Amino acid sequence: MGRKTTTAIIVFFSVLLCTLAFHTSSFAGPIAGKEIKIGAVCPITGHGANVGKREAIGAQAAVDVINARGGVNGVPLKLYIEDTASNPQEAVNAVRKLAGDHKVLAIVGPHYSSVGETTFPLGNRLKIIQIAVASSKPGLAAANRPYAFRNTLTEDKVAVAVIREWKKRYNIKKVAIITDIKDAVSKSVGTKVLPPAFKAQGIEVMTGDKPVTFQTNDTQFRAQITKLKAMNPDGVGMGALGPDALNIITEARRQGMTQPFMSTAPIMEGEVPELGGKAVVGTFSGTIWNIDLDTPESKEFVKAYKKRAKTMYTSQYTATPDYYPVNGYDAVFMIVEAIKHMCVSNKPGDLQMDQDKLMYYMATLRDFRGVASRGFNCVGDGIKDVHVFEIKGGHWVPIAGQ
Repeated sequence: MGRKTTTAIIVFFSVLLCTLAFHTSSFAGPIAGKEIKIGAVCPITGHGANVGKREAIGAQAAVDVINARGGVNGVPLKLYIEDTASNPQEAVNAVRKLAGDHKVLAIVGPHYSSVGETTFPLGNRLKIIQIAVASSKPGLAAANRPYAFRNTLTEDKVAVAVIREWKKRYNIKKVAIITDIKDAVSKSVGTKVLPPAFKAQGIEVMTGDKPVTFQTNDTQFRAQITKLKAMNPDGVGMGALGPDALNIITEARRQGMTQPFMSTAPIMEGEVPELGGKAVVGTFSGTIWNIDLDTPESKEFVKAYKKRAKTMYTSQYTATPDYYPVNGYDAVFMIVEAIKHMCVSNKPGDLQMDQDKLMYYMATLRDFRGVASRGFNCVGDGIKDVHVFEIKGGHWVPIAGQ
């Protein structure tokens, strides 16, 4: 019998015993050590810095709440944050540092799908779970089983809800698509998600299988908007990150286009409503949480986030949370729930076994009650509800009656 087989059998019976114990008591087994180490990989610098800082604040806010309640069976959590610099290779280094140097039990992050494409395979080799908070390219978690999880919705599910409301509001019958061909999730939205989603709702895609294209962080969109204007669509769908969406819509208005724009969750980062002014009013998108949601979990999160934001990465861009830090906050609580339920010992010699226990727990988690999280489906993608928003009055505002 090989070493891997023996380890798997030990983990299996350990999981079985802990599951039985959990059903007979609220918590089984002591936690060793002075602290429980978990990690976070976030884009603290680079083009995703503002959203990455919010993610880190969200994860730390969860640690604050849990430690204020006494930690896990009296042992406090410690969050180790590493910067991906919005770069896949730096993210690889960050994951290696968390797993190898800090020896964390689990990792919250990464953010972008393009980063997850490099860190998820690494996580499988290192046998440590990563719970991404924004990566939403369809199929990415499924391709990286069993240690990759994404506490977010894939863009195809968001697109269906957004297009339905957008079509109803603007009587959309024909659309053109513009998409980034460099950023992984944006390219996927523009080439794989939006075209079939539009067609499924009876909307003609004027650009066919050849959308108007650009690359992440392009500064000029004059030629692309000229093409879109000539097509004269009823509306425009975008595969874009927030900063690029802002520039696209601004250039469209400069050239006299009045048609509405829409996309999915990635355009909700980058302060589009605040920076776009009147040009972006009426733009539609969708996500899984809004600060106005009136639930006990949401209220507790907002309170904890705002308290932590006063002392961590303080700026006008981090003062108010969006849905990314919610996902990071919930991910920390998921990890803690798994630690409690799976009899994690937190002993140095049990690190790999403890990490495997967390993976097994997440793989079957379907009934978690978080701020905006319910667990994961069979391929590791988040189970969540979709809320559709439009830009109005300098903010993303929920669509009434959805």
